[in-house]
Amino acid sequence: MILSTIELRKLEASDGMTLTDGEAYGKEIYLGKNDSPDNWYEITDEEYKTIVAEQEAGEKNDG
Repeated sequence: MILSTIELRKLEASDGMTLTDGEAYGKEIYLGKNDSPDNWYEITDEEYKTIVAEQEAGEKNDG
């Protein structure tokens, strides 16, 4: 039998903020084995909404 210990690391965004690593976004981020909290930073929810709107506009122009 093998007994393993798993460490679960979770980042939570502050009120009015969204977490991002530049590609993924979320209010709660569960870090993978090789991920680091240093890879993540907070942006305002307004910044996040602007990014999403720009991405959606880009998708409409591509299609």
